[in-house]
Amino acid sequence: MKRIALLAAFVVAGFPIVARAQLHPIPVPTPAPTPSISSSPLPYPAYGTPAPDVQLLVPHPGVPTHVSLEHAIDIAVAVSPTFVGQRAVYSALRARYSAEEQALFPAISANGLWQKSYSNATSCLRVVPFTCTTGAQITTIESAGYTISQLIFDGGRVIAAIKSARQSELAGRGTLLRELDTLAYDVAQSYYTVLEDQASVTADRQLVREFQTSENAVRAQIRNGVAALSSLAQAEYQAAKARGSLVQAQGAAITAQSQFATLLGLDANTEIVPQSLGPDTYTTTPTYAKSLAQALLMRPDYQSAQYTISADQENLRYAELARMPTITGSFNDSTARQFPALPPPYGTNGKWAPARSLSASISIPIYDQGLTWYNIESAKYVLDEAKATAAQTKLTVESDVRSALAQLFSARANFTQAQLEISSAQVSMQAAQASYRVGVQTILDLVTAEANLATAQSDYIAALYGVRVAEQNYLYATGLSDLRL
Repeated sequence: MKRIALLAAFVVAGFPIVARAQLHPIPVPTPAPTPSISSSPLPYPAYGTPAPDVQLLVPHPGVPTHVSLEHAIDIAVAVSPTFVGQRAVYSALRARYSAEEQALFPAISANGLWQKSYSNATSCLRVVPFTCTTGAQITTIESAGYTISQLIFDGGRVIAAIKSARQSELAGRGTLLRELDTLAYDVAQSYYTVLEDQASVTADRQLVREFQTSENAVRAQIRNGVAALSSLAQAEYQAAKARGSLVQAQGAAITAQSQFATLLGLDANTEIVPQSLGPDTYTTTPTYAKSLAQALLMRPDYQSAQYTISADQENLRYAELARMPTITGSFNDSTARQFPALPPPYGTNGKWAPARSLSASISIPIYDQGLTWYNIESAKYVLDEAKATAAQTKLTVESDVRSALAQLFSARANFTQAQLEISSAQVSMQAAQASYRVGVQTILDLVTAEANLATAQSDYIAALYGVRVAEQNYLYATGLSDLRL
């Protein structure tokens, strides 16, 4: 497993990211055609009104112009807004788990008071004759202190809340991993689409040259008097059709390039080009049983469903423990003074006087209007729903693996047939050209061979990149794409 550098944008999650699957390679030569950079590329459209603004690409600061699939995935994880939302959800789950753990520690609070009271007071002289007067009196009280409280017993309710938060955090982590897998799969699909469309442009340019050569050959035969003038129309039709296919391929390549850049979180006109394919690595033919076992072990969404069940079980226990008594201890330390100063035993003559207290309180739930019963029943329903979701996820995993295997086998078999198809079409095309030059075959035979070659070329390119997409789909279905937090 290849270790990829820590992404700057993922620092908030605190984890590195590792990419690529574990394969057992069997080297297979990569056949042509592959995308090639021409020293003199045709303008877009190749045959028609130029539109120079469409195909212009601009380098993005800090982003290489040519990237591998692994590097493209790294850029998408770091830049793409698609991944930001789910990462925020996971961060909230991590914060909840950290907060629940703090319930085991004492709670400390500081308090202070400054109070000024205005009232009317009556004072009487203790000498004869007794006289009393009433006037305004201002009383000032100042105090400061702190309180420490500690949970002593709650029947394990806090522990249940911590376990539920922990399992929820693990479930969120699995969901985030599956989002990573999905993003990597989407990037791989777009990556190969760009390469496929570029290869189609290269192949269509080759076909245009072939068909123009045939058209020139027909013109030469007409000048020599060995071919009818009507033969030229058929050759021109095939060449014009090839030029139209080239224009369409150019447009598809520009569109795929912009979609690829957008998926990575970059501007649509960013110059970021996938690197050409190297030799393919076929894995040994997997079995359904082995693939399914790997998927159930590695698929983050299936693991997330299991963690969700555990979290909901702890949440049910948390709701049931609300019927348990709670014992809490507290310690208070404060100091206060009062003005006007009162002499003992009524006051402290305006001096600061400390006061301390140590207490324990018990709370026994007796009747709460059915609130605890409702919470327990709701927790049961949530747990049942989580179990049903896990069962459905398992069925989805089984379906995904079986479908991915079928697509992988079909794609490889289709590629083998496409190799035979293009090889036969090339030989047939060469034979038709040679036979037409010596007058053995007609222009219709040559045009038919050219059309067959064009079809075979298109089928071959689609099959070539279809194998790569099918391999990525298999890795995605089995959870072996190997992106880990």
